[in-house]
This record gives sequence, C-alpha cells and structure tokens, in this order.
Amino acid sequence: MDSDLVHLILATLGLIALVWVFRKRQLVRARGVEVDARCYDREWRGQGGPTFLLSFRTEDGRKMTCSATEGEVPPGTRAGDTVVVRYDPADPGRVETVIASRRPLWKRGDLIGLVVFEVALIVVALR
Repeated sequence: MDSDLVHLILATLGLIALVWVFRKRQLVRARGVEVDARCYDREWRGQGGPTFLLSFRTEDGRKMTCSATEGEVPPGTRAGDTVVVRYDPADPGRVETVIASRRPLWKRGDLIGLVVFEVALIVVALR
C-alpha cells in the first residue's frame, strides 16, 4: 500500500476521532441533565492521581456508573462524597462531572492531544 494513502487514511481516522470527542462534549453541554453522583471508590492506577468511581441514577431510575480524574471532582473528594455530574438523557453513557463540562474546550487535555495528533498526521499526509 502506498505510504501517502496510509497517511491519508490515518489523518481521516484522526479527524473522525476529533469530531467524535468534540460532538460528545457538545451534546453533554447542550442537553445534559445534572444529578448528584455518589463516589463509591477511588482507584490508584500507577503514577498520577486517583480515578474516582461514581454512581448515579438517571431520571428514569437506571443506575449508571462513570469514572473521573482528580481534576474533575472537587478537591478532597473521598468515597461516600457527592459529586455533581451531567449526562445526556438520550445516551446516559455520555457523562462527565460538572467541573469537567464547564472547563473551556481549549483546556481539555484529550481534545488538545487529538488536535496535535491530527495536525501532525495531516502534515505528514500532505508532504
């Protein structure tokens, strides 16, 4: 397979990933419902801070779980504490804490990483 074609395919896949992540963020921001979630555990995954495991109920009573990083929950959060989350009623799997959803998009590490990766792929594909 031609290397230019491979680069073009990778750049296209990167663009799709960027649009997918941005779309998810915008849907949660636009139509998200805020509910209280209970922090039921903290996990330590090697280096870095803990991952907080949260559970909440949707408006129709379904129990959902999600995880959040240390920067996405209030400082000092422990197991048993309440964290406000926002979820998309059309797809309750689209959920993030209110702290994360209010953060400007340009301060989102995942989006910044995807944009940098995408730009690099496009530069390589256009050479």
